[in-house]
Amino acid sequence: MKTILGRSVLVGTFALTLVFPVWAADQANAASMKQEKAEKNSDEIKKVQEALKAKGDDPGAIDGRMGHKTHAALRAFQKSNGLKITGSLDKETADKLGVQLATTSGTQAMKEEKK
Repeated sequence: MKTILGRSVLVGTFALTLVFPVWAADQANAASMKQEKAEKNSDEIKKVQEALKAKGDDPGAIDGRMGHKTHAALRAFQKSNGLKITGSLDKETADKLGVQLATTSGTQAMKEEKK
């Protein structure tokens, strides 16, 4: 009985040593991709904040974060330009601001930043 248990532990340990490096590499790649996406979204938000400031709305600090003041500035800009007032960046708002979105959905980028 002890021999079977000992072999099982040995085989299990061996299997883990084979699997762990693959899992760790996958986790590192996922984290790297997430960081790149966050930086990309942050750059877009900075562009939006700069555009809002240039148009006379106060988005607060140009920090790449979609905070309360940036949402309020977006709402004010949307209202003054006859757009649907959402406080989020959509394609129509981005076009009016003169901001080119790199992501497929600016709104999605803003929602991800809020999380």
